[in-house]
Amino acid sequence: MKIYYVTNIDAFDEGFVDECAAFFPEWRKDKMMRYKHLKGRVQNGLAYLLLIKALRDEGVFYEMPEFYYNEHGKPFLKNYPNWFFSLSHCKTAVCCVLAEQEVGADIEMKAAFKDSLANYVCNEKELAMLHDSDDKSDAFYQLWTRKEAVFKMLGTGITKEIKNILDTPYINIETHKIDDLIISISYHYNK
Repeated sequence: MKIYYVTNIDAFDEGFVDECAAFFPEWRKDKMMRYKHLKGRVQNGLAYLLLIKALRDEGVFYEMPEFYYNEHGKPFLKNYPNWFFSLSHCKTAVCCVLAEQEVGADIEMKAAFKDSLANYVCNEKELAMLHDSDDKSDAFYQLWTRKEAVFKMLGTGITKEIKNILDTPYINIETHKIDDLIISISYHYNK
């Protein structure tokens, strides 16, 4: 499993969006163009390009990927049924992970620590760990991306189980730090 990512997305302009629109399938072009702001269009275009690159690197690309969605909106590959992916973006970056099993990924840019948000998403054990940490922001965003990656892998969207989602059995989570970015990937491991 490899993480594909692009940083400094503010460097992409309307010309990039136009180039994407010229060769994306109509459904993906429409989805990209629904975004009101340039940043959303760029994030959408980059995410799809990263997925294409991942399929090419795996040696399985034969046509533009098409999606279908579960009842919670999780996308799956219609024309690559044995492959799973997860896309994520934050203010400055976009990432994609492709795997031969269910996978979830989340990318976040480290920001200021907020007690109110931590209290909302963390259980008592996690809150204690955060308050003992030398870098609360770093520790929080590692927890947050791990939780979001699990929800994305499960395909349920964020639920009321957010405080205890990391206790879900048979899940492996990897967290990577790249400059001020934190990326977490979640996948099942064999029971």
